[in-house]
Amino acid sequence: MIRLPRPALLFCAFVASALALSAQQPPNIISPEIHPDHRVTLRLYAPGASAVTVQGLAKQPQAMTKDSQGVWSLTVGPLTPEIYSYTFGLEGATVTDPLNRAIKKWIRSESMFEIPGSLASVESVPHGVIHRHTFFSKTRQLPNAIQVYTPPGFDPRAATKYPVVYLLHGFGDDETAWAENGRANFIADNLFAQKRAVPAIIVMTNGHPVPIPTGPRPTDYSANNLAAMEQELINEVMPLVESAYPVKQDAASRAIVGLSMGGGHSLNIGLKHGDLFGWIGGFSSSAPTANLDHTFRSLVDASAKKSGEPRLLWIAIGEDDFLLEQNKTFVGWLTEKNIRHTWLLTPGGHEWPVWRRYLGEFLPLLFK
Repeated sequence: MIRLPRPALLFCAFVASALALSAQQPPNIISPEIHPDHRVTLRLYAPGASAVTVQGLAKQPQAMTKDSQGVWSLTVGPLTPEIYSYTFGLEGATVTDPLNRAIKKWIRSESMFEIPGSLASVESVPHGVIHRHTFFSKTRQLPNAIQVYTPPGFDPRAATKYPVVYLLHGFGDDETAWAENGRANFIADNLFAQKRAVPAIIVMTNGHPVPIPTGPRPTDYSANNLAAMEQELINEVMPLVESAYPVKQDAASRAIVGLSMGGGHSLNIGLKHGDLFGWIGGFSSSAPTANLDHTFRSLVDASAKKSGEPRLLWIAIGEDDFLLEQNKTFVGWLTEKNIRHTWLLTPGGHEWPVWRRYLGEFLPLLFK
């Protein structure tokens, strides 16, 4: 038997250890991989998993296939131009793609990828600017923040005054959601460049003047939050915007619109204050359904007189949205009271691709 000297034994042990370690390293993979034909391949290294699925790209989870290296993969598409969200289902857990830095962070975290070419894509056109203002809110007795989009060519020293759109977010979001995930600024840039919409200032504020409780939500949370939102928007946010930006200050030059919770805020606040908002929209809204005759008495009276109604009341929802019946109830009441409105039932659920599309349809209707 040959005996190796100690240095040689140590070297052999090091090599064996390195080889074992290298065998445990995940292979070099890409996820998501977007192919030229708009197919997309998603991959996850999980050699010990017995099954992995992709969630969010279809109505049901899609099974992935495992290769000899322990890499699970699935190719989907070709997909139409849009921004897509997905997660992996792994051993009963929902996880984001560890190789993908694009994360949607509201309600729950989801990975994202984009097939370029939609109205929300960044195109070679003039771009506006998003400004951020932080202020102490008297309503909430806490700091609040708003984000304000100014269109391309905006000059605060010029004599030009702009109409303004108050754009509100959903329950799990904050004031950054419409820009970061909704791409509202890029949608506006593209519409303005195509001369399909009137250039406007867009204001995105935080929709939770009553903080979200950490435990179970009280049954009166939504009502209290709506009342505080109405107070803060009218008494604090609007005066801040009108003192800092050259905006027109009449109802014909103000719009209010939102998604989900923000859609409910927009419908409730806008329809109660026809003197402030001439253009009102709700996307997949948490629409009001109770005490409508009392809550919107001024709207009913304006409709009967054919004077003072909104210039536009635009309500849209996807046919797979869990708030569909709530919206049908509200739209049924509008029809019964002969209140002029636009009602759209479209494909889709309670999801950002639907809301981005709605914003692209809503903005061109304003201020005409």
